[in-house]
Amino acid sequence: MSTKITLIGAGSVVFAKNLLGDVLQFPELSDCTLCLMDIDPARLKVAEIMTTRMIAALGVKAKVVATLDQRAAIKGARYVFCTVQVGGYKPGTVIDFEIPRKYGLLQTIGDTLGVGGVFRALRTIPVMTSIARDIAEVGAPGCLLLNYTNPMAMNCTAVARATGIPHVGLCHSVQGTSQQLASYLGLPYGDITYQVAGINHMAFFLKFEYRGQDAYPLLFQLLDRPGFKLDRVRFEMMRRTGYFVTESSEHQSEYVPYFIHHGKKIIEQFQVPIDEYLRRCESIMATWQFTEAELLGHDGKIAVGPQTHEYGAFIVHSRETNTPRVIYGNVPNTGLIENLPNGVCVELPCLVDAQGIQPTHIGKLPPQLAALCQTNINVQTLTVEAALTGKREHIYHAVMLDPHTATVLTLDKIWAMCDDLIVEHQKHGLLGHFAPAISGTGRAYAGTGDRILAEVHPVAQKTSATGKLAAEIVLTNPRTKAFTANLTVDCVPLGQPTRSGHAIPLQVRIPAGKTVHKKISLTRSETSKEGFAIRLSSASPDVFTRDHIVHKRRILSAGGKDGAQFELKLAGFPAVEGSIGVQKKTIAIRLAVDDTKITPGMNPWEGSAVELFFAQGGEICQIFLVPQVGGRKVKVLSRHLKPVHAIRARIGPHPRGAGYEINAEFPFAAVCVNEAGKSFLFDVIVHLTALGDAHSGGRTSLSGQFESYMMSDLFAQVVMG
Repeated sequence: MSTKITLIGAGSVVFAKNLLGDVLQFPELSDCTLCLMDIDPARLKVAEIMTTRMIAALGVKAKVVATLDQRAAIKGARYVFCTVQVGGYKPGTVIDFEIPRKYGLLQTIGDTLGVGGVFRALRTIPVMTSIARDIAEVGAPGCLLLNYTNPMAMNCTAVARATGIPHVGLCHSVQGTSQQLASYLGLPYGDITYQVAGINHMAFFLKFEYRGQDAYPLLFQLLDRPGFKLDRVRFEMMRRTGYFVTESSEHQSEYVPYFIHHGKKIIEQFQVPIDEYLRRCESIMATWQFTEAELLGHDGKIAVGPQTHEYGAFIVHSRETNTPRVIYGNVPNTGLIENLPNGVCVELPCLVDAQGIQPTHIGKLPPQLAALCQTNINVQTLTVEAALTGKREHIYHAVMLDPHTATVLTLDKIWAMCDDLIVEHQKHGLLGHFAPAISGTGRAYAGTGDRILAEVHPVAQKTSATGKLAAEIVLTNPRTKAFTANLTVDCVPLGQPTRSGHAIPLQVRIPAGKTVHKKISLTRSETSKEGFAIRLSSASPDVFTRDHIVHKRRILSAGGKDGAQFELKLAGFPAVEGSIGVQKKTIAIRLAVDDTKITPGMNPWEGSAVELFFAQGGEICQIFLVPQVGGRKVKVLSRHLKPVHAIRARIGPHPRGAGYEINAEFPFAAVCVNEAGKSFLFDVIVHLTALGDAHSGGRTSLSGQFESYMMSDLFAQVVMG
């Protein structure tokens, strides 16, 4: 029984002619059955006629079958070649270029990386995995998938993850570039040897030798040769990394952020042809009638050229005849390149014989090459994740990590561009369903990112000795549909899980995409030694609840000579040393703040500032101390941001390092404190721009609270006597 070799995407007739001609010219394969499959009946008919005439011209016994049915084409096949282009030039490729261009993102080829490569993969991977599943189910035992379809690495990674069938990705960039380099140097190709490894289109010549000698010095001489202006991008990357990359300068200019983004002058300097793939496609379509006539032959005669340098037919021949050969293939990384992740698709030398594809262990790439590869791998793996899981958020993630796109567009524009591309692809039936993501985010509705958020916000009020507390329940619904939340609100002592007996059931309907505020009044229970909590709970896993914790207030004895000392920390690091003392109807406060970059804000709480709270008898007084740039003056402002002249404040350098120290005196009358009282309530929030020499700023407070103040329990108690 003859070997069945299937070609899916046979409508790519120019490539199909070369591939099938290579197969038919091996005597051991000349009696095979060639099964041609395509979704375009007209193109498939051309391919069938062309193949029939090639068989006649070569005088071989091969048979040809044509079908529009993919599963029938694969059934019983020992080899399946894939050369599909999902979406074609129109609308697929045109969409990939036109929408990004509206956002200012220019591309040259756009088929293997970048936003064009991502969307080409998203519409191609479902087809690739369906082919792989058919191979697993109805292909001959050991059926090998030989993939020529781009984006190579993404497609092969998806096949490996989805099915794990035997497969190899094939590209002509290694053999083509090796011939180019020999030509640039005027060396006979038969005397050239090389070793290449990396990822598809970003593999590097680790060795390039002439008669066993390192020929790289000759390549570096070309950098300074007058009049040599070829392959400028690739030679520039060789200058910087030390190694020559396999794919063209057009491709390479898109894989790194050093060229297209930097404007017309750089584009012209490195001869980067923008929209080059569109031009090539249009040129091919313009000459299709001539090409078709040439493919079919005049008067039934057809010319079959010599075997090409494509690896496909040679792999089939080696496997069928046990003839050892070395080819360059794209295969899963199983420790073959040690400093690239396992499971990603890598390109490297492979031995082929009757045992199949046997990849070579390379070891470690030079670290700069591995790093460059990783920038592309990030995009590839996230695209495959999106395609296989249907999670829309990973489409955005893939594009935001693309080296070229990230140099051109802000995150908002990347999100908007992807949305436009998804809509346009789905309009033409090129993309299936993706689980929706929350608008403008990388969070999915299908996970925790769409849970209803329910929080307790205390309501501002004067301090009160009554047992009633006012609170506000704030519920946010990020979903696309309304949601009814069933909640329980209670006030319980900290450390005691039991309910108080005064719990309030609450049912709130939250419209889609809205936030609802619900005010309530509840009975306050006795506090424990630690304090109490306004506790919010829901039996539904769709609702995330957040309590409001009120810790027992601290007692500060301010009547002594040195007053009461306290310390504030930020992210676990000491940030503020403070003291508070009371003498002769005046409150003296010292704050040494480790803020190494005094920065003003439109409002005091947006830059460096100290925010002080005093309360006695129910009224709360809020004062701001705002250091000025240079650290020589400090503004004293009321809660309405008006100057307070009764309060004296001095600023100086931090006594033990960088930052500043404020000493301020507050007359009782200026902060609503009465000398008849034995104590008052106090809190301080300090806003820092930069903590020390290595940390960003933030807010720290004495009580641990940052909400608007409403209850005495949120303050420290300062004892005056």
